[in-house]
Amino acid sequence: MERIKWSQPVLTISLLVSNHLESVQKCMDSLLPILNQVPSELIVVDTVGAEESDGSLQVATEYADLVVPYEWNNDFAAARNAGLKRGRGKWFLFLDDDEWFDDVSELIAFFNNEKEYSKYGSLSYIRRNYLDLEGTNYSKNIETRCVRLTEKTEFKSPIHEYLSPTYIPTKATKVFMHHFGYVGKSLTGKLERNESIMHKGLESNPYDMHLWAQLVAGMKKDTKEERDVVFETAEEGLMNFFAVDNKNPTNKNDAFSLMCYMIQARLLNDCWQEALDIKDEYADRFKLNQYQKCVLDQLIFVTLLSLEKFVQASSRLEDYMGNVRWLVAHPSIFVNQSSAYFRTLVSVEMGIKMMVKIFIKSMVEKNYRTIIHFARYIPWKDDFDSTARLLGTVLEALFLENDSKGLQQLHDMLLNDDGRLPDIFGRDIVILKQKDSIEAQQLAAFVAKLNSDDDFVLLQRLLIARNNGEFEVLLRTLRKKKVTCALPKEELFAELINKRIDPVFAIDKISQEDWYQASLAVVHQMSSKKDEIPEFARKIMSVWPKSQRRESLLQLLYHEFVFSAEVLPESIEEQLPFYARSVVSCAQYLYHAELLAGEPSNLLPAETRFAVFLARALEEQNDGNYSLYFANLRWGLNCYEEAKTIVDHLVKKYQGLEIKQKQIAAEMQRLGNQVKAQILDMIRQGKTQGVLSMINQLKELLPEDRDVDRLNELYERLL
Repeated sequence: MERIKWSQPVLTISLLVSNHLESVQKCMDSLLPILNQVPSELIVVDTVGAEESDGSLQVATEYADLVVPYEWNNDFAAARNAGLKRGRGKWFLFLDDDEWFDDVSELIAFFNNEKEYSKYGSLSYIRRNYLDLEGTNYSKNIETRCVRLTEKTEFKSPIHEYLSPTYIPTKATKVFMHHFGYVGKSLTGKLERNESIMHKGLESNPYDMHLWAQLVAGMKKDTKEERDVVFETAEEGLMNFFAVDNKNPTNKNDAFSLMCYMIQARLLNDCWQEALDIKDEYADRFKLNQYQKCVLDQLIFVTLLSLEKFVQASSRLEDYMGNVRWLVAHPSIFVNQSSAYFRTLVSVEMGIKMMVKIFIKSMVEKNYRTIIHFARYIPWKDDFDSTARLLGTVLEALFLENDSKGLQQLHDMLLNDDGRLPDIFGRDIVILKQKDSIEAQQLAAFVAKLNSDDDFVLLQRLLIARNNGEFEVLLRTLRKKKVTCALPKEELFAELINKRIDPVFAIDKISQEDWYQASLAVVHQMSSKKDEIPEFARKIMSVWPKSQRRESLLQLLYHEFVFSAEVLPESIEEQLPFYARSVVSCAQYLYHAELLAGEPSNLLPAETRFAVFLARALEEQNDGNYSLYFANLRWGLNCYEEAKTIVDHLVKKYQGLEIKQKQIAAEMQRLGNQVKAQILDMIRQGKTQGVLSMINQLKELLPEDRDVDRLNELYERLL
């Protein structure tokens, strides 16, 4: 390894080395670009000694400017300070040998720009704490573990140590660090060690709120009994903070966290009023910053919802969204105000989750104005992945309130840089049209009022066009803009088909995948009106020339119809020839003919093989070859078990006809026997009038009955 040695470092990096041979090299490799490109020094604090080292110390020493021996005594702050005191840089960064950076280019740029780093007092990065070896499950913490180094800078607290003072403003970077230190290891021993250190520290200093908060944070909270212990411990710590003997209350943030743990413990035990009482008793005794207000608002929001105090909960949500949006807009302050406790409670995503709860209640109560009111707090563009799930509810509320002005404002906020609406806007409108409580044409008219030339809005105007002239003008506009049937504009397809217009221009220019998705959407829309599918399919065939895309859509439509439990078996039977034809026709575009001939190849999809046999069965039925008819049905069913209901119906129907025919034949035979006896009696009596007519009728009724021929012979002798 080669690295540059700097005489006047800007940055001191202090590394605490224990025994993590599996990761120390990754740690060193991630630091090397900084050590070679930034005036810096690496101080290694050895906590195990060369004799007890697993090799980690030797690896780190190759990169180090200085190795500081430290005899471990369960005091992390003291160990950190051993390295900090030897630092010569203007800035100080610390880490462990089971951590390593991903991309340090932003750090390199920062520390090579004196004008830039002189403006800040601290720097933050993201630490990923992994819970599995694959690195897919992890929590993210914003860490301020890099500060301007002064004579006053020191580590405090023997466990979960922290740097003090930490100066502002903070440079919030996107750099992140990997930490696999807890993966695959039992935490029991470590937690017991940490708890022992904290109890020992509190014996000597019961006013150390950092230790109290860390102690409570590490406690189990799974059962009521465990949560009661959490409450009692947090309450004891908070009492010490407010005690008269505590002449210099410090770590107010940690004391605030103790109050929140008390609220959380009561909240988890369903003691909601007690949670509110704790807030009333202590919250006003703290001067809360925006981050703390968010934490408290979230906890009290959940409490108020549990008590069904929705108006008060809405007020809390409004305060929360105002503060969290402000924090997001001021990332440096966000970092400075945040703490390790309740970190997941403060984010836009959490605000969205809270808003969902209010929206659900508001929709049930038809309180649409509340939804519209909160829509202005939604940072649509800042975090669209989180906010998109609210869009459908907001659109529905705007429509039900007939709030065109609100829809226009929402439209203007959602527009992309290229002046287009995001696809999710159209998808949500299409979904709303399928609700029983929504009249589709009215919703289309509502959207069509927008002052917009977005493709989806133009399509809505087309859908409500009052006359052919207006329709033709809008259609020419859409064609000029090269609008296709790709989602979310699949409604264009049905409109063209119903107007008897060839849809090729809106289909051929989209990808196969886009057409498949659009086809599924068309079928989904028809699924609520299955009785219209056969007629819709006939219209498709009448205006759209045969093609692979046409046949694939017809296959999907007919499949939706014939495999539906809502359609009468007789109606399904009528459409089976069209279904079989569409599947086979589609397959002919996709597969070699020999795969479909004779015994359909197992390489074909199961449904395709079934359709081949079904088509053959129907042909045999038309020719009266019922043995081959049933054989093909049986072979088809062996390929595609999902067709069992259809095949069973066809078989039972034939069996029913066969039984009915036998019953009719038996009845005819019985009647014929009666007539034969009557004719024979007349012949014996020498009566001839009417006998020949009766014999001829019997021949038609029982053409295969030889007794009729014998009666005819007796009649002729009588003459």
